[in-house]
Amino acid sequence: MTENNAQKIRNVALVGHSGNGKTMLSEAMLLKGGEINRLGRISDGTTASDFDADEKEGQKSVHSSVLHTTWKGRDINIIDTPGAADYVGEVYGALSVVELAVITVNAASGIEVGTRKAWDLAQQQGCACMFVITRMDADNAQYDEVVASLRENFGSACTPLMLPVGSGSSFSGVVNLLHPDDIPSNLADTAEELRGVLMESVISGDDALLERYLEGETIPQEELERVFVQVLVDRSIVPILCCAAESDQGITEIMDFIASYAPSPDYATKEVSGDSGTEAHSLDPEGPLKGQVFKIISDEFVGKVSFFRVYSGLVRAGDTVTLAHSGRPVKIPKLFRPQGKDQREVNEAGPGAVVATAKVEEFRVGDTLAASKDQKPFVVPRYPIPMVSRSVEPKSRGDEAKISENLRRLAEADPTFQVEMNSQTKELVILGIGEQHIGLMLNRLKRRGVEVTTKLPKIAYRETISSKADIRYRHKKQTGGAGQFAECAIRVEPTPRGTGYEFVDKIFGGVISQPFRQSVDKGIQDKMAEGVLTDYPVVDIKVELYDGKEHPVDSKDIAFQIAGREAIKEAVQQAIPVLLEPIVKLEVTVPSKYMGDITGDISSRRGRVSGIDSIGNLQVVQSEVPLAEVQQYSAFLQSVTGGEGSYAIEFLRYEVLPQHLMQTVVTAAKTAES
Repeated sequence: MTENNAQKIRNVALVGHSGNGKTMLSEAMLLKGGEINRLGRISDGTTASDFDADEKEGQKSVHSSVLHTTWKGRDINIIDTPGAADYVGEVYGALSVVELAVITVNAASGIEVGTRKAWDLAQQQGCACMFVITRMDADNAQYDEVVASLRENFGSACTPLMLPVGSGSSFSGVVNLLHPDDIPSNLADTAEELRGVLMESVISGDDALLERYLEGETIPQEELERVFVQVLVDRSIVPILCCAAESDQGITEIMDFIASYAPSPDYATKEVSGDSGTEAHSLDPEGPLKGQVFKIISDEFVGKVSFFRVYSGLVRAGDTVTLAHSGRPVKIPKLFRPQGKDQREVNEAGPGAVVATAKVEEFRVGDTLAASKDQKPFVVPRYPIPMVSRSVEPKSRGDEAKISENLRRLAEADPTFQVEMNSQTKELVILGIGEQHIGLMLNRLKRRGVEVTTKLPKIAYRETISSKADIRYRHKKQTGGAGQFAECAIRVEPTPRGTGYEFVDKIFGGVISQPFRQSVDKGIQDKMAEGVLTDYPVVDIKVELYDGKEHPVDSKDIAFQIAGREAIKEAVQQAIPVLLEPIVKLEVTVPSKYMGDITGDISSRRGRVSGIDSIGNLQVVQSEVPLAEVQQYSAFLQSVTGGEGSYAIEFLRYEVLPQHLMQTVVTAAKTAES
């Protein structure tokens, strides 16, 4: 029988706004647990968490880092996540495989955009939450103000569990309100009041325990732990702790809290695909294997590294597991216990474990590892849709294949980064969460020896006509050798938007043979695909071939194709051509205070507001806007809302481009061709 260590495991994710001390908190926890022998520094690139070249250069996290330490008999897995909005995909993955979200808040700056985002994502994933007020040794640290703000914004369940001793340069430690004997006399009155609120919040879920407490009985630690874990999981309490990581103040108490009160893997549930509910898991290592891939690294030296969490059963190095979504068997060559960039090889991983394996090309983020193809896969987290796009081209000829392969690998590792070939504009387009995200991917591409140029992608305009035309065209070539002859007469008219191309054969009496009629049709379609005014395709047009002539010797397929091409070209130019532009549904979510800025800007972009909804204190503005007007909307929204806004775009339909703008597009297209 394999030993079951799941009850000793605690899985936590450090989340919050960028620059709020997550990396240094994780570093201090590793030092306290004896995993490292000195505190690394972000400024010199020596932290265990921020080991990537881009992180060292930018001095901030850009990906989640998996770490671990032990404390008081607990095996603590820590996932340190980036706080910048552009890398939010890493937070989605981390929160999908932990039981506790540790949300950091800067004592000096308080609640920020990333704080709200971390809270919202933790709620969506069903994680228990705790707040840690960091940098209590900062000159303008404001513990009381931050606590009040947390309670105002996230509810009265937010309850202080620690009190700071001093603040700023005089900050000398913390006191735990659950340990009344350790409270100094100068904090006794304040601590007694807050301790009463805390204790009632903790044990209010157990009537018998609450009665004993109100009667003055001291509640044993083991009973307090049992009920505290449950109220934490129910989110009827969200404890507030504080620390100064770099001066090692409050770290011991935070680790004590995680060891004593953080939920064990017993509390893990996962939503199953095709099922309306969630699924609990047996922690029996002899049970069926269930696990999920939550992160992939595409390393230019190591190759593909996949990180996964085990929920039940046991996986050993060399085992063959099943991908639940496809039923495909996959071999796990080796298993590693991650510690930042370092990987310690292990033989097996049981329930609750977070491990990695390398060079398994079949893995994708969100994949469910199962014992058999009969198991239902877990639901994949709903990652945000990337909105910022750039067209990319190689700087060096012959790099096309290298670009495609490397971009594919980067996209496999990051669900918020996408690569697509636009079939209409023939451009290779990359899409990311924001400008920083796009820049990060281009840097990684460059380190792999591939440099590209980027520009805004072409708008996929289309050409059509707005009236009828009747054209007769004769193609005649007599320049030595076999001649060419073809004549066709066509009528064109516009059709309803979205109906495409319709060819009607109205030839009577055989003036054009059947094979040559098909040649005319082919020539027309080829020219429509190339475009007439520009290089955008012609759509929504009906063509009637009603007359023509052929020559018994000189008429041939190519001649009628040329006649068809030239006939449709003249017909489109006569039938008052117009350009069609893509219209998108733009949905913007912002705090109410930005409503005026958003709606006014939409109007300036030739947009129409179609509806406004409310979600809590947020407003959701729905509108219809030309795609050309929102290609760089991310930068605008970031500037106006300070990162508090988000948006989504969805294609709706094509509409006629105003005449004055059409001429600009046509001129630009002709300039690009010349």
